[in-house]
Amino acid sequence: MKPVILVIDDQKDERKLVRLLLRQYDCELVEASGAREGLEAARKRSPRLILIDHNMPGMSGYDAVFEMRQDALLRNTPVIMLTSRKFDPGFKEYMGMQGVSFLAKPVQAGTLVSTLTGLIGPLAKARPAGAPPAVPAAG
Repeated sequence: MKPVILVIDDQKDERKLVRLLLRQYDCELVEASGAREGLEAARKRSPRLILIDHNMPGMSGYDAVFEMRQDALLRNTPVIMLTSRKFDPGFKEYMGMQGVSFLAKPVQAGTLVSTLTGLIGPLAKARPAGAPPAVPAAG
């Protein structure tokens, strides 16, 4: 079963960038354009990992993660918070959020994959469309 990765960002281009960076891996990406929509998707899909923007209209990524940590279903889900604000006055407080890693935008492929791997383990490479299924090695 493919791991589900939820990407929550109000910027369509940022979601597209993550999709492009992870397209070579065998995972299912679910996208949400805001924190409330993302919380709903997380509760429905139980993602293996959540990538969330820190600054969104309506509800910030920080507030969404705080709410996740109060939810028994989501409390232990690893989160990567994508941020372009390095000098946010509350940043030190946010850095202490349980199970949250921070990456600067624009996120780089190697940094994203290594952080993701550190949190949930390596992702399998996706098979090209039309490729036959892998056959286990004899042993």
